[in-house]
Amino acid sequence: MILKSFVKTLPQTLNWHKERCETFSSLVIGLIDQGNVQHHALTRGLAGTPGLFKSKLERIRRFFAYQEIDYKAFAWATVMSVFKKIPKMHLILDRTSWKFGKKDINYLVLTGTVGSVTVPLFWSLLDHQGCSNAAQRVHLLDQFKETFGLDCILSFTADREFVGKEWLSYLHSHDIPFFIRLKDNRVIDWGQNQKRPLKGGVSRTPRKVQ
Repeated sequence: MILKSFVKTLPQTLNWHKERCETFSSLVIGLIDQGNVQHHALTRGLAGTPGLFKSKLERIRRFFAYQEIDYKAFAWATVMSVFKKIPKMHLILDRTSWKFGKKDINYLVLTGTVGSVTVPLFWSLLDHQGCSNAAQRVHLLDQFKETFGLDCILSFTADREFVGKEWLSYLHSHDIPFFIRLKDNRVIDWGQNQKRPLKGGVSRTPRKVQ
């Protein structure tokens, strides 16, 4: 599918007002063309008289201020627009952070990979610096479960900051095959006094994870 055609088609499946659909499409295409997320740069992708800079800027501000987005519906529409059915996916969880002036921006992002295509599906803005906690990670996976189900997960991959007994127990209890980097001296206690292999193929003598 041609990217610009996809971007124009996607919002039409979300029951948005026609003008909001056109604004969204123009913003995404403008972002790709300009390589810039600042509003003044995105105005160049909006249709209309070139000289009406202030009106275009206000149109962008209104979109972000008033357009409600159902993120489950958005994720569903994105996947179905590309693949036409729920595909088997490899999930990846990661965190990205940067500063905007003195403010810390810290996002937790869950993506789905099918072949060479990777799509961000669910994300949350953390209200603190540093790593996420188990509840925040579970929240993203619960959104995925409610939208696509768990049968379509081929694997789940994350870096070694995404550990902890409660979190790994969640993955294990939902039978999600996972691959998570661990320090070579870290082992997992599943609450049973015996060895339990991790889904990623690691086996350790039981000991509680702090």
